Amino acid sequence: MSRMENILLSGNVRWSTEEGVLSRGAADQIGVHFSGVGPFHRHAGEIALTEKAIYIEGDIDLSFNLGDLEQLFIGFDEAFPRSLVKNFGMTAQPLRLQVGRGIGLLYLFIDYNSLGFTSNLLWFNSIKAVLSEYDS
Repeated sequence: MSRMENILLSGNVRWSTEEGVLSRGAADQIGVHFSGVGPFHRHAGEIALTEKAIYIEGDIDLSFNLGDLEQLFIGFDEAFPRSLVKNFGMTAQPLRLQVGRGIGLLYLFIDYNSLGFTSNLLWFNSIKAVLSEYDS
């Protein structure tokens, strides 16, 4: 991250690529329903949003410019169904980012807590706001 960039949001993140989600096994699908496990994920770390980029640091580091973000969604899809989240997604839905540059589709749960809630809606709205300024 450039020292000149201001961090707008930061938090902890549990995340997976679409490939990681599609390669899950039966134990992965059942495991998410136990206390303390959290939603299905392959990676964990810290995430930061700046005016120009998103940075993830953890077991795998990943960063991309907001200009590489092709689509932004919140919710489930065919690859990541409700069954991969405790309580079948009543309290948390994945933040889905479709990113260019060969990164692909990412599923994120940001600031997931023991009650099953996330900061995903805050991040969704914040990324949209930054993108609207980015496009101006």
